[in-house]
Amino acid sequence: MPSNPKNLTAATMLCQCLSGALGQSLSPSSLPTSEERWASILRLSGDHLVTPVLRWALREQKGLYDELPSSVVDYLEAVYALNLEKNLSCEDQLSELISDLNKIEVRPVLLKGAAMLVGGLYPTSGERMITDLDILIPEERLSEVLVRMLALGYQSTEGTIDLAEVALKALSHRHHYPALVHRDWPVSNELHVQPVVSRYRPLLASEDVLSGARKAVLPGGECLLPDPTKMIIHNVVHAFLFDTMDCMKTISLRQLFEFVLISQKYHADIDWDQIAKRFDDLGYGRNLRQYFGMARGCFDLDVAPERLALRDGAIGVRPYLDLARLRMENPSAIWATTLLFELIARLKRLIRQPKKIRRLVEPDFYVKLGNVIWKQ
Repeated sequence: MPSNPKNLTAATMLCQCLSGALGQSLSPSSLPTSEERWASILRLSGDHLVTPVLRWALREQKGLYDELPSSVVDYLEAVYALNLEKNLSCEDQLSELISDLNKIEVRPVLLKGAAMLVGGLYPTSGERMITDLDILIPEERLSEVLVRMLALGYQSTEGTIDLAEVALKALSHRHHYPALVHRDWPVSNELHVQPVVSRYRPLLASEDVLSGARKAVLPGGECLLPDPTKMIIHNVVHAFLFDTMDCMKTISLRQLFEFVLISQKYHADIDWDQIAKRFDDLGYGRNLRQYFGMARGCFDLDVAPERLALRDGAIGVRPYLDLARLRMENPSAIWATTLLFELIARLKRLIRQPKKIRRLVEPDFYVKLGNVIWKQ
């Protein structure tokens, strides 16, 4: 693990710090040496939604946390306290919803952040930042579940819910219904009928998630949590194949960290042979190994089992390009790279859906592209 902070980018240093929550040892020489550098790292940790994880990682190092600048400690503690308060409210939100769904004999499966929150992957409820609650329900029960949620006070972010069109939405390219919000609760709910978009369903379908799902009991009732094997598959598909490979987004440190954390905490319970066979048989074995490569490149940890041992010459240049993009600090380079990646992403979508080529003559296409670029 590199230890000279003067030669590291903010992203590299942030990853080095986060590894402290993954069993790695940090020393004072591993940390930023100026307030300006700390500001860069804290800003990046906020962008990647890992600021509470950074606090956890630094607190894991004996005596190190007390030596941090007081302004850094105050900031980390404030973010953690606010996130803990929000997540406790999210737990109450889930309890109310699950209680109501149990009344119509629906036991939802919690996905992603909701599953991590209820499943206790992190030391407390305050380490995992959540932007929404993803819930998997049987497709044939979607209309009925929506009726219950409307009665609870939920509203669609896309306007009035037309129950006559619910089945059509569920069977379209979407794998979840438009987000539902409630004025009394902190985050939106996404009702999934499938865990991933249609083209990745051979890797993970709803019946796969239900197979081996574990019962979890909340104050309001019962729900289900995916087993660790399905958590790993879902993480790879969602964070890497879809968000990074298809949509050309910068790799999410929150998701990559969680991938390693799940791999470590549940290693003995994960069916690595099943994962390897599924990805290899469907032609995604190389992508899976690329994701392992990115985890190793970020956190200096190799969690790949023997069957998925990394062979640098076989995984190609993609992980190195994504890591280089993550570590960029020059605004011009970030702008140019984002433009290139966004153009590639849109071209790939047109190749998959050639009927949408008419979008190239619509001004809105370029307005949205410009909005993405100028946000960088």
